[in-house]
Amino acid sequence: MVRSRKNITSSEFETIDNDHRLSPGTENYLLCLYKLWEDEESPTVTQLTDTLRQLPEAEGLGTSVPSVAGMIRRMQRQNLVDVGSDKRIRLTRQGLEGGEDIARRHRLAEWLVVKLLGMELHQAHNEAHRLEHGMSQQFQEKLVQRLGYPTRSPYGRPIPGTGEPKIPLGAITLDKAKSGNPYLVDRIPEDDSKLLCFLSDSKITPEHSITVENAAPYLGVMQVSNGKDLVSIGYNVAQQILVIPNE
Repeated sequence: MVRSRKNITSSEFETIDNDHRLSPGTENYLLCLYKLWEDEESPTVTQLTDTLRQLPEAEGLGTSVPSVAGMIRRMQRQNLVDVGSDKRIRLTRQGLEGGEDIARRHRLAEWLVVKLLGMELHQAHNEAHRLEHGMSQQFQEKLVQRLGYPTRSPYGRPIPGTGEPKIPLGAITLDKAKSGNPYLVDRIPEDDSKLLCFLSDSKITPEHSITVENAAPYLGVMQVSNGKDLVSIGYNVAQQILVIPNE
């Protein structure tokens, strides 16, 4: 049964027992599908293949369309996913539960890397992939306490089990922001380390205030002020950044 979205303490975290934990490869698939579910996307095998190619090479996943299709068939037999007549992949209730579990571990690992180990934001996502699979429930509980009970990842995605919504009320993508109005950055993409370096250096990260100064959709570029500098951002990137009106 899918857990309810409520505020809970670390001691109330429910995770899949280590003896019944899925393989790291399956967990990586579930994490990708869970993120797409958060974004209200149901991918085809080809689209999922493109998403999986963004994972670190060290994860050792086969990223050809036939290998991804084979894994999806195995996950169907495990009752983790359904493939509809439209060829789109959707998490079952059991798959969603597994996705929540690995997403929670991954996002706590990102905070471990950034807050406790002092690594840069652009390094956290890949490092978290190395740490997420081995976290026990007891380790998670201790880590949550040490981190101060975070509800969202360093990149702004909700940590499952904390009651945070998939998308905060009033949030829009940056490409839809109005010129001259202040916004608070809510979420940034975490998969591209070079892009993360750019966004971090430009102070376009969660909890920072920005203002769209110039928007030129016909050129595919907008200029954003971070309070100190003007930063040029392509609309393809702006579409991946969530912001909230900051009035």
